[in-house]
Parts: sequence; structure tokens; C-alpha cells
Amino acid sequence: MPLLHRYESLLLKKNVTLAQPYWDRVSQCLAMRLHNGSLLRRINKFSVLDEIAFLEKTANSRPTGTKAAEKFRGPILGRFWHKHYFDAYHLPENINNRWFGGFAKKQGLLQAMFREILMAEDDTDMDIYREAVANRISHSFVYGAIEERKKRGALTGEWLVYYVHDGLNYYLDLADHSSLDDQQGLFDRLKDGCAWEFPFAFD
Repeated sequence: MPLLHRYESLLLKKNVTLAQPYWDRVSQCLAMRLHNGSLLRRINKFSVLDEIAFLEKTANSRPTGTKAAEKFRGPILGRFWHKHYFDAYHLPENINNRWFGGFAKKQGLLQAMFREILMAEDDTDMDIYREAVANRISHSFVYGAIEERKKRGALTGEWLVYYVHDGLNYYLDLADHSSLDDQQGLFDRLKDGCAWEFPFAFD
């Protein structure tokens, strides 16, 4: 059952999406989540809107550096797609993946970064050397990690879940990786929140 009256729903969706051409293909459920999340400073709605703009190829879209859109696998969620969106609170996960993930450990990326910085600085003045090394390490460890992953289109975060119908994307809700632990639960949540608006996504 709709949570808002029809007019209020349309107005909310238009406001949240800044009246972008796709506004009517955003579910009321997602619009409310973005609106409330922004008010409570739990979600940067522009991180999500940037991903939608990228998927829609709008005039103001640009590459976001996140992983490519993928279809879910399996009989329960296999009809839906997901696209990563990246926000500041995803920094630790991305930094961890860059320096401590399986590939990083195998290639010794962290050690190589330390070695390169230690060898590049002039150590004739130890006070200046220590400060320069500390600055470069902190910059490379955080900013360098994010930039490298962004350049490769490998930034990870949480998911924007959508459905493709007649060549158009219908944006349903947000989810995180732990949702896959209960795929039926995620399907039921999507259906409860969006089927009244986009029934074709659940036929």
C-alpha cells in the first residue's frame, strides 16, 4: 500500500531527484530512503544520484569510479540489477582492499609503497626526512588507495538495486552486501516497498 498520497509521492520523488528526467522511475521507497537518510546525515543522496545519472547517461553524468553494474545471480534476485555507490563511510573498506586484499598481499603493494617513499626522500636532514616520509605515507595510504581504485573502476560500497523494463531502468531501493545472506528477505522487502508502484518488476 502506498505510504504517501499520490501528489505527495510525486512531489517527493521530483524534489529528491532534482526533477531529473528519470524521476518518475524512482520508487517512492527509494525517494523516502534518500530523503530521510540525507536529513539524518546517514546517506549522501548525491552519491546515489551520481550513479543513476551515470546509468541514465544524462547530460551531467560522469564516471564515478565504482564497479560496473551487474545482474544478481540465482532464482530469487536474478531479475534485478545492482550498481555500487561510494560514500565517505566506504573509505575504510576500499583502503583495506587496496593494501590488505588478496591481490595486494600477493603483490606486496604496501611494502612496495613504503619502499618507494623511503628511497625517494633526501635523508640528509633527518627532521625534514621524517616529516616528508610521514606526509607521503599518509597521503599515499589513503588518497592514493582511493584514486587507484577509482581509476580502475573498482571502488566498492553499497548497492542501488534496479529493474530493467522495456529498455528503461526502474530504481527500487538500496541494499548492502549482507543482503545476500537472506535473498528472500531482500526480495520481500523490494516487493513490499515497490510492487504497488512497479508491479511488472515482480510478475
